[in-house]
Amino acid sequence: MKRDRTKLLGKNPIIPDVCAGPGEPDLVSVIIPTYNRGYFISKTIDSVLAQTYRPIEIIVVDDGSNDDTREVVGKYGSQVRYIHQENAGLASARNTGLAAARGEYIAFQDSDDIWLPWKLQAQVALMRQVPNLALAWTDMTAVDPDGEMVREKHLSKMYTVYQRINIEKHLPVSGLVKDFWPDCPSELRGVTFRHGDIFASMFLGNLVHPPTALIRRRHIHQAGGLDITFAWTCEDYEFFWRVSRYGNGALIEAPSMLYRVDAADQLTKPHLILYIARGNLIALQRKFRDCLGHANLPHERMKLHLADAHEWVALEELKSQGGCRFKALRHFLSSIRLSPFKKRAYFQALSRFVMPKAVIPVLQTVKRNLRSLNLGLLLSFPLGQVFIDVLVDFCMESEASLSYSLAIYDMAPVLLGCV
Repeated sequence: MKRDRTKLLGKNPIIPDVCAGPGEPDLVSVIIPTYNRGYFISKTIDSVLAQTYRPIEIIVVDDGSNDDTREVVGKYGSQVRYIHQENAGLASARNTGLAAARGEYIAFQDSDDIWLPWKLQAQVALMRQVPNLALAWTDMTAVDPDGEMVREKHLSKMYTVYQRINIEKHLPVSGLVKDFWPDCPSELRGVTFRHGDIFASMFLGNLVHPPTALIRRRHIHQAGGLDITFAWTCEDYEFFWRVSRYGNGALIEAPSMLYRVDAADQLTKPHLILYIARGNLIALQRKFRDCLGHANLPHERMKLHLADAHEWVALEELKSQGGCRFKALRHFLSSIRLSPFKKRAYFQALSRFVMPKAVIPVLQTVKRNLRSLNLGLLLSFPLGQVFIDVLVDFCMESEASLSYSLAIYDMAPVLLGCV
């Protein structure tokens, strides 16, 4: 039986010392953790071997697979270093790879994603051009399990921090890929890159999708490996945030990989969302003081984001089977204390703790049908929009008919009057 690694969340950090020494010059160590992906991992490895950059080493860390992963990887012979460990989770597997890596540069790749051939060459060229970079990452293209494109540029959709910040302000120095890589493929010549200090910006959310990143070895050694107390929650976010303390970050604004979405074997499961919300809050609380006073991050904005994080935990405590209503109330109160004029938190607390449970199925149907209903005057009032948003967000478990939605629609002006 697998251990419940979420029980470590909130404990003292467990961060291994990895990547000592300068590493082998110019070598990129590609770390691929995997678990029961024998059916796909060959495509991932092939995409790494197809990179136009050399030298590289590929390290596959098998996290206790019970399928044919060992046999599939074994067919690559000396082209791939295979390490098997008992199942210990993604953070542990990446740390195992970091401990074995010999390169000056480190790249993570997931065992169900595919890199485009230019990825590593572009990133190494950029990091040579800008010596103070700790990491460089790119956009990504989302594809479905059949390989059909879902969204060409998926980074800003998946990581909502990009919807909360002005990336040009937070990464103020920019140029074109052809400036640091004159012989780049034609499709990259007009692509923008931008870089800057991202440590404070990361307070507002993770900017980096792990398989798109290239990291300098010495900065990993300074930061340490992944904190396994964040296992299954925010280990990547917390790790990249720590690394960014020691050097700047750069974004190449072109997709360098195909990222599978909606696959049945992906790691982010609904029952883990509560722990992801808790992990996110813990990371923010630990870094709050470090980010105070940063020019791009006013104190009031930090408090508002921390209030949002408390509200997210509160909602997940109520929705999750493993949640706690008392903890939810405590987090709602913390959210309101940090941001007393944050109307949404008041409405969330009111609707979750006071409104009769019989209303829940009605509100869920409102959520499904809101876009097809013309709420007219109601939605022209800011308070009305906030209240309706709360109503339609707070329950996702029940079923109801369209007639209930229409009833809510009819009562909307009255509900608005109540708030």
